[in-house]
Amino acid sequence: MLKVSFIIPTLNRSQELKRLLDSFACQSLKPDEIIIVDQGCGLYNFTTLQLYNSLNIKYHNVDFKSLTKARNFGVKQATGDIVGFLDDDVVLGKDYVKNILLFFDEHPQARGVQGLITNFKVGHVEKVGGSKFIYKLYNLFAKVFLLNNSSSRNKLLMSGRNQYAYDVKDVQACQWLSGIGNYKREVFDEFSFDENLKSYALGEDKLFSYSIFKKYFDSLFVDPQIKCEHHHADSGRPKDEEWVKMKVQYTYYLWKKLFYSHGFLACLSFFLANLGDLLAVFFSVLLRQNRFKFWWWHVREYIKLLWKK
Repeated sequence: MLKVSFIIPTLNRSQELKRLLDSFACQSLKPDEIIIVDQGCGLYNFTTLQLYNSLNIKYHNVDFKSLTKARNFGVKQATGDIVGFLDDDVVLGKDYVKNILLFFDEHPQARGVQGLITNFKVGHVEKVGGSKFIYKLYNLFAKVFLLNNSSSRNKLLMSGRNQYAYDVKDVQACQWLSGIGNYKREVFDEFSFDENLKSYALGEDKLFSYSIFKKYFDSLFVDPQIKCEHHHADSGRPKDEEWVKMKVQYTYYLWKKLFYSHGFLACLSFFLANLGDLLAVFFSVLLRQNRFKFWWWHVREYIKLLWKK
């Protein structure tokens, strides 16, 4: 049987990490190793980890704060044939590990797979104030303006944004995997996470996995039998002006690296999406979900992009 390693970068989220480890302890099939890359103040000590003596946990407290570095560091420590990544605020379904191994056994040509986030829609409805109608309206708006949107397939758009498959019934091929991707070990002989994306590293999963898709078409998949929940903890995430800067700058970085060479259509798509983003944020201000200065931060960052180009 294939061996599987999981890499969990974490930063000052002790309660979320405990909840994730609790879900590992309840797995119908335990993983061969769990590698925790703690970029914080070392809250998880030896005594705490002994509570999970049924799990093979390898704990590393590192001296950097970078999601991409943490993932690359974890890959170097991993010994499994399959290397999976998890955010620390995820909770696994009881057959998560078993179904990953079952997938690779049934799809030997696959290089990567991600599961289904079962609370995806609920979480995104909450982000727009809890209204399902507003969520549907925004999702339609996002599709028109080539922004991130919920769809039937994981696909990257020429604007540098993405479609995310949240309601999948059967195994399907896709173009990119999110931060809960699981990959064959051989993938890391050719690919690594881009450490130019610093700190929280928004979009690192798309940049990494889409590069695999471009070289190995139909090698990435979504399997709805691999189930988990994502609870999006606030701690450790950039906020306010810092968040806006990261969103705009890192989206531009990803677009330029993956799509700029496609020429006029890519530039037009990127411009349309930026306009749509400004409009969406402005509407959120009108609906009193954000302050006016949140919109102004976006305007300022997009003006900087024009100056840069």
